[in-house]
Amino acid sequence: MLDWDVFNATDWVIIVVLAVSTGLSLWRGFVREALSLAGWIAAFLIANLLVGEVAAALSGVIDNATGRYVAAYAILFVGTLVAATVLMRLSTGLVNVSGLAVLDRVLGTVFGFARGIILIVVVVFVLRQLLPPRDLLWLDQSRLMPHLDMLVLWAQRVFAEVDAGHWRDITT
Repeated sequence: MLDWDVFNATDWVIIVVLAVSTGLSLWRGFVREALSLAGWIAAFLIANLLVGEVAAALSGVIDNATGRYVAAYAILFVGTLVAATVLMRLSTGLVNVSGLAVLDRVLGTVFGFARGIILIVVVVFVLRQLLPPRDLLWLDQSRLMPHLDMLVLWAQRVFAEVDAGHWRDITT
């Protein structure tokens, strides 16, 4: 059993992130959460894949090359998010009409908890790559971190090809 009195600020941030992510997904449901995530991923991929073509098409409208690329990226990203939102709303309407709303909410809760864990692991992974160990004492003193460190270590093994030096170059 956990002793709530010995949690530090890092522990409470972890608990709040997990609670908010889980609560939002309970409220929104799995279909809405999954399609929302897919929409963001699709927006990123589509914008990155097609920015050159759309920027070229904007050459008669925007003279500045940087401005064309920014406008093209924004158009593609926002346009994809709008399309994904329409699809998400139609799909959640179908789920509610079909009588699967309770299952949708339960699966949404699991999705939200998993998303919260992934978010925390990514943040800790990046912090451990960017900051020297002496600046991470607040993280190491967390009572919950030993449990999350297993996942962080797993992520480090999986993504071992990520060059930590590259991350450090970005911050200097």
